[in-house]
Amino acid sequence: MATTTSITTNFKGVDSKEIFLEIFKKADTLAKRLITITAGILGSYYLPKLSYSPQMRLVTGCGWNPTGAVSLTEKEIVVKKFEIASEFCKEDFAKTFQAQNEGLFSATSEIPKTITSAILSMMVSAAGETIDNQIWQGTGTHSIAGLIPQFVADATVVKVSSPVAITPTNVSAELSRFDDLVIPELDGESDLVYVVSRNVAKAYKKAQNTMGINTTVGDKELDYMGTRLEVVNGMPNNFMIAYRIKNLHFATGVESDLDAVRITDSDAVNQDGRVLHSIKFLAAVGYVDGSEIVMYKG
Repeated sequence: MATTTSITTNFKGVDSKEIFLEIFKKADTLAKRLITITAGILGSYYLPKLSYSPQMRLVTGCGWNPTGAVSLTEKEIVVKKFEIASEFCKEDFAKTFQAQNEGLFSATSEIPKTITSAILSMMVSAAGETIDNQIWQGTGTHSIAGLIPQFVADATVVKVSSPVAITPTNVSAELSRFDDLVIPELDGESDLVYVVSRNVAKAYKKAQNTMGINTTVGDKELDYMGTRLEVVNGMPNNFMIAYRIKNLHFATGVESDLDAVRITDSDAVNQDGRVLHSIKFLAAVGYVDGSEIVMYKG
């Protein structure tokens, strides 16, 4: 029997190497490298999935008789352009910054000396938090189509049955039920990670303390049975997701995305007292294999 090959592809070019733009570094998921980042994507991006099923045969003489099956398929995610735009009235900031300039605050290093730099610093940080939230929870309406809605709609993603609100009392048992559904082939993989919401991590720390594993002093790195456990602020309460980092993808546009951050002093031209702010970027998220993902949605 001949080897069967199935290839479905829309390959259009070579991926750019992964980079981190400063604005995206404010997002937990990106800063902690909990997702594969690909830059230089405009329009559609295709996530390849390659599988190979080898077959053994008994050799009884000379000849060539290849067997097995090779399959290459691709999943499309569409990168879209988004904008976060705001405007501010200088008068709203005047007293604070006049006080700063007059030396009425001692922590001068923490308060920018100009209104524009203050707004820029504030908005870049806030935009990073927004993007992190959108990576997981975005609905696709004026936002990124987030991973959690994709997981919910995908029958191949493994869902933990009868999830509950997580507490220090039940967190160990629920983590065990969650862990049991991770396919054995992923055990020991270096990029396997359990990403949890903040309330789950806090409950887990408290549970460890009652078991005498940890103390209440200082923060501790978390793991479950040797598997890395990470906290993401963009995750809703009572959520846990297990996956390989190479399975999840964040696609963004050209490497000069940060240049799309603009602060315009409209007051200098129109004398209207306004400062305009805009962040424009391209983004999309997706994954390759739903069967390797386990979701706990409490």
